[in-house]
Amino acid sequence: MAIILRVDADSSYGKRNFINHFFSRMTSDFNLPTISKLPYLEDLKSLINLFNEKSCKGYFFFRKCTLPDSELLQSLNLGEHVIGLHLENSRSFETFQLELNSLENKVNKKIEAFSKHGSGKYKYGFNHYPFYEPEKYLEWAAKLGLKIFFGNLEDPSINNLITEDGLLFFPSAFWLEPSWRNTELFDVNWLVKESKKRDIVLLIHAENILLNKILYKELDFILQNSETKVI
Repeated sequence: MAIILRVDADSSYGKRNFINHFFSRMTSDFNLPTISKLPYLEDLKSLINLFNEKSCKGYFFFRKCTLPDSELLQSLNLGEHVIGLHLENSRSFETFQLELNSLENKVNKKIEAFSKHGSGKYKYGFNHYPFYEPEKYLEWAAKLGLKIFFGNLEDPSINNLITEDGLLFFPSAFWLEPSWRNTELFDVNWLVKESKKRDIVLLIHAENILLNKILYKELDFILQNSETKVI
């Protein structure tokens, strides 16, 4: 029984200032090539290095606009982390397959895990399909040979399950950012205790955690007091 670390790579250049935030959005909307003068996935790289130092393995999910570069791939391989798809354009099976193929071609390996960008509330950019339809994704994933789906519900007390097609499905997660969590019911102490009983997903966005001292301390506390694993 352990914590399953899930890290969604949402932002190409982070949110440290207006310029970074602006070009992250432009890259997402218009599929711009990497801008060498800006720090590409800087926060994510720092988080991976932290995990590697602590020998913590996790799942890292990439959008089409945040595909890992050679430096990041080297760090991911060093830490034996799992690369997954952060599905953005979920309009159809075909768009799902195109995004999956794009990631597989970039990393030169078969992808078996995926998550969904957004939870159905807001549209994040031109290419984002906001509706959250997990039943469709599970059906499509089975056709494409995927093995694990990390869902976006916000009640971490919900247990994982296995579908009729044999996919491992984590419907919900413990969101470290408090905006997506009932902090009165679910704090980091609850998470640590719960992870002793069952596998539970901890959802992280690197660009949010590393800019917030409180959240960073909570993450450090979790890693010091819990086991982590990949399946």
